[in-house]
Amino acid sequence: MKRLFAAILVIALVSVYGLSRGNSRSSSETEPSRQLFDREGPGTADSAKSSRVSVRRRIAESDTYLGYALAEGDSMLRRWRDRSAEPVTVFISAGRVPGYSEDLRSAVREAFVRWERVGAIPVVFSFVRDSTQAEVEVKWIESFTIRRTGQAEVTWDPSGWLVRGLLTIATHFDDGRAVSREVVNTVALHEIGHLLGLGHSDDPADLMYPATSVQDLTPRDRRTARLLYALPPGFVRDP
Repeated sequence: MKRLFAAILVIALVSVYGLSRGNSRSSSETEPSRQLFDREGPGTADSAKSSRVSVRRRIAESDTYLGYALAEGDSMLRRWRDRSAEPVTVFISAGRVPGYSEDLRSAVREAFVRWERVGAIPVVFSFVRDSTQAEVEVKWIESFTIRRTGQAEVTWDPSGWLVRGLLTIATHFDDGRAVSREVVNTVALHEIGHLLGLGHSDDPADLMYPATSVQDLTPRDRRTARLLYALPPGFVRDP
């Protein structure tokens, strides 16, 4: 089961740039994922429903965009298990495309470190040199065929636990202009948000808004991530 997120960066004369909404693809994700609340059997149906009601209430009462993101998607919470003791392994490839530099690679690494330092969620990262040992891979592309500079693809199990991710970062815009280090860092921050299970925000002041000028995680981004990681994965709507 996978979801694909895309990011667009639009550079203005004052270097204001934004990230676009992506699309999604999945495979038979709805019914298996309901097992999160219903797997104990028919006798626990009332308890499962009560759990979903409690989750929905907690989301509705929060100052986050988790409810908006769920409404825009398929109403399923997805996140990594607690990985504070066992880091998620990340392989950042060395690009073999025009415009790639080790400075851009460093910008992506810094984005992972930034999430780890300020995200306040139980996920840390470990960088590995062998892609076969990685749960998350970052690769490079010269440019996308549409106005996009980043893309995140995540894979989850039937219960909604994230298990793997692929980030693709472009070194050029679709019009041929080179992407700066600062832009790559912001794109990576946004795409790592998707990698961690976040959807898009409804507020232009947030990093995870589809078209934003924000270059760092905001308090609301962090609150949303913390709430996501305080809740069990799975569908929050009733069957």
